[in-house]
Amino acid sequence: MRRRVRLWGLALAGSLLLHVALFGGLKWELPQWTRPIEAPPIEVRLAALPKPVAAPPRPVAPLPPPPRQVVRPTPRPPVVPVPETDAPPAEPAIESTIASPVPEAAAAANSVVSPEPAPTTAAPAEPAPPPLNRLPLRLDLRYRVSYGIASGEQTLVWINEGEHYTLTSVASASGLVGILYRGHFVQTSRGRITPWGLQPEEFWDQRGSKHSHASFEQGQLVVTPDKGPLRHFSYQGAVQDALSLFFQFALTAPPSGEQLTYSVFNGKKLRDYRYAVQGEVLLKTRLGALRTLHLVRAADGDERFEIWLALDRYYLPVRVLLSDDAGREMELSILSIAPDPVTAGHPPAHPP
Repeated sequence: MRRRVRLWGLALAGSLLLHVALFGGLKWELPQWTRPIEAPPIEVRLAALPKPVAAPPRPVAPLPPPPRQVVRPTPRPPVVPVPETDAPPAEPAIESTIASPVPEAAAAANSVVSPEPAPTTAAPAEPAPPPLNRLPLRLDLRYRVSYGIASGEQTLVWINEGEHYTLTSVASASGLVGILYRGHFVQTSRGRITPWGLQPEEFWDQRGSKHSHASFEQGQLVVTPDKGPLRHFSYQGAVQDALSLFFQFALTAPPSGEQLTYSVFNGKKLRDYRYAVQGEVLLKTRLGALRTLHLVRAADGDERFEIWLALDRYYLPVRVLLSDDAGREMELSILSIAPDPVTAGHPPAHPP
């Protein structure tokens, strides 16, 4: 009974659902198969590839030429005498030298031609100065001075300071004149020692209470007197003062027959003088008979200047005879030289 009721209920429920679907507006469709959406076709075109850009070729250094190969010939073995046999003599060996030729192009490419230097015109070289006579570092010379009726003594001191020198002269009167005149006459010269001799730079002159100073600078001589304005003198070439001239002769040891020209400052003015080397003279002095070289200044009015240089005493002046503007003569005669090379047993060597 229960089973029938269940079946009837199920049929009733199904009928109700069917009516509701038909009359309730529900749309009922059977499932349909839809075609899938197709993807757009892919279009493929063939395009030409861009032409590659060629890189510039790198410079290639030329290869060095192959080294020259020289096959040295095989030295012959020493010949050993072989006793005579009936066998035929062996053929002589053939010497050959094989050398690999170098291409002319490669040799020319690797050869370096040095440019020829431009010809230069050499300036004429100045003549070398003659060698100077060697003097000690210090020399003390003492003279007897005769000046008219007056007499006295004069000392001359030479000091060699390497590149510079100092010369000092001190003269004083003796006898009756010394009593009346007690002053001193002092002169000092300082300058450089060059390959050509002495080059004075300063000169001092003191006569009693009067004094003056002179300076040598690049062709100009400036004199500062005790009173009054400055005085200027121009000079060219070699210049000396009243003291340096003596030792210029001693250093250069002038040969006979030479003509020497100097501008000389005597303490008051500058004059141009020429000196002639007369030759060798044997002179009697307080030191004995000396071999001397006699120099004479060319005549210039009433002035006179002569000097004798001792050949065996460093060419030092051993006698001087001169006259001033007024015609008064003065003579210097050597009394002593210290150090004396002859008495010390060391005579100086003469310059070549």
